[in-house]
Amino acid sequence: MKKKSIAVLASCLVALTMMAGLAFADEYPTKPIKVFIPLPAGGTTDVFVRTIAPYMEKYLGQHMVLINKPGSGGAVALSTLNKAKPDGYTMSWANLPTLTTIPQMRKLTYNPKELVYIASPMHYDYVLYVRADAPWSNLQELLEYARKNPGKVTYGTPGLGTTNHLGVAWLANKENVQMRPIPFKGNPKSVAGLLGGHVQAVNTSTTASVSSFKAGKIKPLAILSEKRIPLTPDTKTLKEMGYDFFQFSCLGAVFPKGTPENIRKKMEQAIKYAVEQADVQKKAKDELYVSIDFLDGAKYQKLADQYWTVWGDILKTVGLKKF
Repeated sequence: MKKKSIAVLASCLVALTMMAGLAFADEYPTKPIKVFIPLPAGGTTDVFVRTIAPYMEKYLGQHMVLINKPGSGGAVALSTLNKAKPDGYTMSWANLPTLTTIPQMRKLTYNPKELVYIASPMHYDYVLYVRADAPWSNLQELLEYARKNPGKVTYGTPGLGTTNHLGVAWLANKENVQMRPIPFKGNPKSVAGLLGGHVQAVNTSTTASVSSFKAGKIKPLAILSEKRIPLTPDTKTLKEMGYDFFQFSCLGAVFPKGTPENIRKKMEQAIKYAVEQADVQKKAKDELYVSIDFLDGAKYQKLADQYWTVWGDILKTVGLKKF
């Protein structure tokens, strides 16, 4: 009888603990949330995150402290996140390379497969540009110049191992030409490098390039994304030019390993609420030229697993896969 009483008591304690945990999760958040932005100010990621943050704050009822942590193609932010408590009060936005390509190129202090995937609100669009006064009027002319002048064509990227880098690396490998990637601290810096004549081309996002493009300072040679984009609707995609390839990356949010599911779900709902707002969708379309494409946590993680293989194969093809 005594043993039975102890067992009942233990069961009650377990139930109470679970109920307390659920209550804590339901009350979340009760204080400001620290949020890492993996790329510098002014780029697509930074501008988009700051656009939706006020709506996330409204949904959650707490302030979000946004901190830019650029470096290593976005891996610095996730390395910092990895040290945080899994209590829902530290999260990070993540670009796809930090989850799929960079971990296959070098050893990191975090394991992307152990992170808690919250949601992905949008995907990026990419354009290969040269300066407006460059002698090349189309992609084939640039490639022909690179063929005749091995190693002389340089292109800006927001970091080695990013999809911006690998998209052009794939193209150069396919055409058997030498084009040298030059890493900058984010897309805005890579565009500035092109304008300053420090590189001959740049593969960059729409948000980082829209002002220079509209000012007539740069011209597009190809869309590396899957579909044509509203910013420059007459520019063909690589697929339309006959290449069996398109560049894909998305923005997503992650928590440290061990973050409770109820907390993850609430943050997922906050992101979904934010991107459903009419003015967010209008700004995304008319000013940022990005595509709202919401994925819940499960679909986001599945996508990351898929592109681990897709980009891993490309890393192998261009000789950059190490792990």
